[in-house]
Amino acid sequence: MMRLFLSLAFLFVSFTSNAQDKILLINGKVIEVKSVDVIGNTIAYHTLKRDKPRKINPERVFSIQHTDGTERIVYVSDPLDPSDFKPEEMRMFIKGEQEANMYHRTIPHEIAAAAIGAGAGLLTIYGLIIPALYSTVAGSFSPNIERCKVSDPALKNDLSFREGYEKRCRDKKIRNSLIFGFGGFAVGFTAFAIFLPK
Repeated sequence: MMRLFLSLAFLFVSFTSNAQDKILLINGKVIEVKSVDVIGNTIAYHTLKRDKPRKINPERVFSIQHTDGTERIVYVSDPLDPSDFKPEEMRMFIKGEQEANMYHRTIPHEIAAAAIGAGAGLLTIYGLIIPALYSTVAGSFSPNIERCKVSDPALKNDLSFREGYEKRCRDKKIRNSLIFGFGGFAVGFTAFAIFLPK
């Protein structure tokens, strides 16, 4: 009996030591924290790795999720702006961003950006504009969400979810196209400099 009690006590202590609050950001990211305090217009928190307190602008935060299962919604919609998301719409928008992070891949754009960047390297410094131009054009198009992978197909019927998913897909395309485009440019420029006949 004593052994059973000690085992249960150990499980409880290990569970509570691993439990933590979470800060859900508007961009879909989650910050796991040891403690969080809302003081006026400031949110202060301690991360799991650092004891030094950090601060975050409440406008970047949707909610604070506590270990006891409660949630404090920090996000406030603008009542004067009819196009502003209500809290539940913003929750679905964030869910769309998170799903796009998990499931949407931009590999074809990365390959194309690297190839275009490498070719632009042949134009020396004048070719720098080409990877930036490609990423801008690629990022202006949203994917066909009906063909995109999501955890639950019913989510595709929610307009706020779709908007969040499409926005994150465009952001990922722009960011990854820039990274691979300028990487390709560096390779092309270097190769041109090395192999150019003197």
